[in-house]
Amino acid sequence: ALSAESACVIFAAAVVSARLDLGWIAALASIAAGYALQDLAHWYFGEETYQSHSWGGAGASSSDRSAAVVALFVEHVYYLVPLTLACASARAKAVVLALPVAVLSWANYALDSDASSWGFFAGPVMPAKRRLLIGKLSAPDEQRDLATLRRWTLAVGKPSPETTSHWWVSQLDDAAQAAFERIVSGPTMRALFATKFRDDFRVEPVRGMNELYVSAAQRGGPKSSDDVFYTEHVDGPFCFFPFASVYRCIVALDANGPGIATHFPNAHQSLAARDGDVLAFDFHRESHYITTSKAGGTPPSSATAAAPDADADATKFRVVLKLHYVAAPSSVFWCCGRLLRFLSVKYNEVFRALFLATIAPRSPVATFVADKGVNGFTVAYNAVEKYAGFANVTYYVAVAALAALLRSYRVFLYATQFLHYGRYMSTYYTRRDVAFGTFKRDVLLYKTVALVQLVALYATGLDRLASLLAVAAGYGVSIAATRALGVDGTYFGIELGVVEKDYRFVTQFPYSVLPHPMILGQCVAILGMHLGSAALRTEYPLLAPLHVALYLAHLTQEAFDVHDGVPWYRAAQDAEKSTSSSSKKLAEKERLSHEAQVQYAVAALAGRAPDDSVVAMQLAGPTPGLLLAAARATSLSITENARRRPPVRRCAA
Repeated sequence: ALSAESACVIFAAAVVSARLDLGWIAALASIAAGYALQDLAHWYFGEETYQSHSWGGAGASSSDRSAAVVALFVEHVYYLVPLTLACASARAKAVVLALPVAVLSWANYALDSDASSWGFFAGPVMPAKRRLLIGKLSAPDEQRDLATLRRWTLAVGKPSPETTSHWWVSQLDDAAQAAFERIVSGPTMRALFATKFRDDFRVEPVRGMNELYVSAAQRGGPKSSDDVFYTEHVDGPFCFFPFASVYRCIVALDANGPGIATHFPNAHQSLAARDGDVLAFDFHRESHYITTSKAGGTPPSSATAAAPDADADATKFRVVLKLHYVAAPSSVFWCCGRLLRFLSVKYNEVFRALFLATIAPRSPVATFVADKGVNGFTVAYNAVEKYAGFANVTYYVAVAALAALLRSYRVFLYATQFLHYGRYMSTYYTRRDVAFGTFKRDVLLYKTVALVQLVALYATGLDRLASLLAVAAGYGVSIAATRALGVDGTYFGIELGVVEKDYRFVTQFPYSVLPHPMILGQCVAILGMHLGSAALRTEYPLLAPLHVALYLAHLTQEAFDVHDGVPWYRAAQDAEKSTSSSSKKLAEKERLSHEAQVQYAVAALAGRAPDDSVVAMQLAGPTPGLLLAAARATSLSITENARRRPPVRRCAA
């Protein structure tokens, strides 16, 4: 047991120190600080250290003393962790045993440079950033390389009109291989990953997985492994691998005539890649599926796709490249990045063999394997990511393990009660590049797990039936508010830009009666549980007050629109000032226009009308041409009348 505990500590310390990547200077400074603090503790408590007693015994030579110091230092380092754990309490040992799972959970949240808005610390309360990268190969040389690869596909590869077609890079001719490699290592792909991973991450191609791929012209017939692409799925199995990711990049080589769109529920985006578009996503974690839409063209039948002129018709096939890259922090790339790259290549080879064996099943057994094996496992595996999220699973497992080792349900209860508040506030504040689908999934999971426990505790200790009214009224108001906003609007769809609606003008009940009815309703319901259950009042007296306090903190954030940008009320004030300024300018313009008209009329009466171009510049009203024409007519009329009248005789004073 002591060996296992020591291994857990050393493993966790090694992983965290490697991920921190302190450098030699910081590492040596940490060792020196540790020794200094240790000696300070011995001095403060008046303890005699083993080192001061044993180093350099009497009569020993200088060389023997130096050798003894080194040997004793190594011995101390070797036994330090086991001796510390041997003296530790049972609770401390339980925490130590849970460290590897906790590190694994943290490593599944800290996958990207932007995994946390606050740097190194990543976890379930941090905003979930979008892991879908979108780029474009638009340079002339890149477009030529794409054209080369498509010509090879149609002229040499001759894709099947019935099923998908695949070619490894090694199966292409020299010209096509060179074009493929230029795209893989080109500046566009490097720039694309630079938007997600900073200099402390290392990104390298996974050439053993790269391929040329053609979608089937049209689905039909018996179940086959091709159906997996039309099913929401995750491509790879290594969803819990720490720190590292393998990205699959779909590069479109043509106009996507069949109109095949790829949907990414976590990113809340649907895209039909065409003409050099690049879609990059996590091979082992990102759910996606494809659909065929007439928006991009009518899918041809198999017979049409096999027609003699198929090569000339760009609408008959959808040809793409599948590029792959592994990304991991530079400090752990040597272990995590390279190992994940190796495992991904081997998995891809094995799965490709199974896929090809079931792509056109010719027996009941093959059909069963394709339908229940490939497709069935894909659906079940994807359900974990779709409804829970792989990183969230590691968090709940880590917390459950710690609670079990400590034999304390309170640990699990308090560690799972307040996650959604942290995610609410961090996401509301950040807003940029948030994976909306992931955010909705996570907060629904966190809130469900929290409320199930809260309601169970309330029900087991219910001693005041009147509290049911408060609970029902509170959640009733909250549900009504959700209906008024819609599910996406409820979960910041407006603030995150996925719902086109001005939330300040929601007039449905309960917004017509209460401000912030959703949060207020939740607070009333939770306080009702607290007051109506002896278990919550006595055994967990802080649980409900903490819920209410965090809800009120988030309400304050919403009321003052605290986020990384301009609050809506300030934006409204700026817009109002801008509108007021524009109105004043328009009024001044109209006033000047009126004065110009008067001046023109006066000048016309005097028989000296100004030049038309000057008047046109001065008449800034809505119809300066009409005013100018009217003024000119008036001027001519007055001048003509003046010529007909006799001159006016002036009297001398």
